[in-house]
Amino acid sequence: MKRLCTICVRSGSKGVINKNIRELADKPLLAHSILQAKKSNLFQAIAVSSDSDEILNIAKRWEADYLVKRPYKLASDEAPKIPVIQHTLQTAEELTHQHFDVIVDLDATSPLRNISDISNVVTMLESNHVSNVITGTPARRSPYFNIVELN
Repeated sequence: MKRLCTICVRSGSKGVINKNIRELADKPLLAHSILQAKKSNLFQAIAVSSDSDEILNIAKRWEADYLVKRPYKLASDEAPKIPVIQHTLQTAEELTHQHFDVIVDLDATSPLRNISDISNVVTMLESNHVSNVITGTPARRSPYFNIVELN
């Protein structure tokens, strides 16, 4: 099976400004996901999608295989992620002239994942005949404390 890793990184972070390019352990946050995808040896290609030339240049420096310039309509605060992944997949397939059977999207804001996490997700996708897998972790406190009530 041919596998594509997508890493969709938008500029214009509201909470933590430029979070995707800020350094963590001497590397931009984005670089951690690129390196994890490479170390997993699971993907035929790694494609980074962004609306930012600066982010795409960082992805190039950390040796992402394909840089996908995201159109403005897919870069707004309201843009859902699935169309962004679809755009990245379509662009990668056009650039590589191949079809990808499995797509794994890694969030740049989850640098603490293990290579085994990525491998286990791919195994689940390919062995259990499921169409998608979404990872998560148990909440350490009540999700109620994350809710904002408007008066």
